[in-house]
Order: sequence, then structure tokens, then C-alpha cells
Amino acid sequence: MNTLLRISFMVLLAVTTAQASNERIVTAVFSHTYNGYKRPKEADGSPKREYYALANGSFMPGASVDASIDKIKFPQVAGLTAQFLALRNYRIATDAKQADFLLVITWGKTLPFNDASYRANTANFFNTANEARTAANSLRAAQAAAAQGGTAGGGPEGAAFTERVLAQEAQNALDGEIFQMKMFEDSRRNANEFNAKLLGYVEEINRADTPAQFAGAGTALHDLISDLEDERYFFVISAYDFPTAVKTGQRKLLWATRVSIQAQGNKFNEAAGLMLSKASKYFGQDSGRLIQEFEREGKVHLGDLKFVGVVPDPTSSPPPEDKK
Repeated sequence: MNTLLRISFMVLLAVTTAQASNERIVTAVFSHTYNGYKRPKEADGSPKREYYALANGSFMPGASVDASIDKIKFPQVAGLTAQFLALRNYRIATDAKQADFLLVITWGKTLPFNDASYRANTANFFNTANEARTAANSLRAAQAAAAQGGTAGGGPEGAAFTERVLAQEAQNALDGEIFQMKMFEDSRRNANEFNAKLLGYVEEINRADTPAQFAGAGTALHDLISDLEDERYFFVISAYDFPTAVKTGQRKLLWATRVSIQAQGNKFNEAAGLMLSKASKYFGQDSGRLIQEFEREGKVHLGDLKFVGVVPDPTSSPPPEDKK
């Protein structure tokens, strides 16, 4: 049996320890449903139990070494996630026939745009622009003097010629800086767009990016962009239709929940439980918009994983990746 499904149908238990904390943590959650999915209900209105097979999406380690996340393995993440899924009546399937979803977990730390390089290039741009402006002013003064018959620089046109050369050199330098700025702006925009999609910020940014931001509407857009340009720990839990994945090899997304917190000042192995507890409220549901909560919370430490059972499923095979 393939290793992927060996993990998928294990009964997992992540050993965790909790401690009180006075530190403030801001979580951001965005959840959305797709392809007409609606959580089925029991007669009393409670969510009907659904079953999933579990798959490792990917781990994104970020740009820097981080002991609080780099040593965390997928089984630990899967075990902790399973506990919060169970609270919402999602249970791991005992075999492929029982599975409603293929649940894919992606986690890690975002890779934001290199702000230090951008700031250095911005400073160079403004310095070069000032030099070009000064050279242009000097050229205009020299041309005015030449027009009045001045002889500085070896003749009536001497000073003007010299200043014209200097002004052209300054303009060439400015053109180069403008090209560099465009490259940096494109890189910055691409990085922000990737992180906005990854973390579920796109709709909220579009909502805040209106003329109202210039008319006393606050700093909402700036704050959202700042989140994208800081390192953030995150989970993305995506549920695909399992029968479709097995039969066709295509992944039909039914729901996805995204949660993140700022990495600076936090540790992934301590904040993972809090993140998933906030995300779990929206498993299988549409949050409507980005939900940001600011509060004091206890922290959960990811510990060792204990395997308490394995259900063999020799007839199953993992669905191939959707290349779209």
C-alpha cells in the first residue's frame, strides 16, 4: 500500500501540552466553500458526520531558520489537526470507501518580499532623481548665460555644453533607477499577490482598496499589506471530493480554510493549537470575509506523536496531483 494512504487511514493522536499566556496574538482566518458544497445537517440541525482521507500538501519553511517549525513533521501536524476536525464532526476514514474528502494540509511560514533591498533601491532612486534635477537646473542656468553672450568654459557655449553632458549623464542614471524601481515594484506586487492568495487576504484587500482610504477611512489597506510583507505562520486545510479524485484523478475543491498569525514574537509549535482552534470554527463553512481576532490565549505545544491504530487498505491508491 502506498505511503500516502498509509498515513491517510491511520488513527493519529498528537500529544500536546497547554500553558497559560498573557501574550496577545492576532489570528486571521478566511474560509470559503466551492462547487456548491454545503455541510449536511442532522435532523436536529447539528453537522452530520463526514469522513476524510488525509494527505500531506506541502511545508513552506520561509526564508530563515526557525527551530519552532523546522523540526515539526507532518504526522504531528496531522494529529493536531485531526483533533480539531473531530470537534466539528469530521473523522478520519477507516478505508477509502468511507472517505468523503481528500483532506490536504499545507503549513509553514510565508516568504515575504525583501523589504531591505526595496528600501535601499528606493533611497538610490530618490538620490539619483535629486541629482538629475540639480543637473537640469544647472543646464538651464548655463543656457541662459550662453544666450546672454557669456564666455565661461572657453566660449559662449562652453558652460552650456558641459552642463548638457552632465545633465544627460544624470538622466541616464535616473532612467536606470526607474527601470530598477519597476523591477522591484513588480517583484513586490507578485510576492504580495502570492501571499494574499495563500492566506486568504485577496477579497479583504479589494474591499479596502477604494478611494475611501484617502478620505479618512483609516489604515485598513496599509495594515493588510503590512501583514503580507511580514513573515506569517499559516495553515491551509483544503477538502477535495474524494470519489472524484479516485475516479478521475482530478481534485474538485469543496472547501478550504486558511489561518495565519504573525511569526515575529510567536513560535509555531506554541501557536499552532490556537490557530487551528480559530480555524476550526469555519471548517466546511464560508466565513464571508477575513476574520481577524485580537486576544490573549493559552498556547499549545506540539509534542511527540503516538500511533494508536492502523487500518490496512491494500486496494486503494492515491489520486494523482491535478496539474492544472
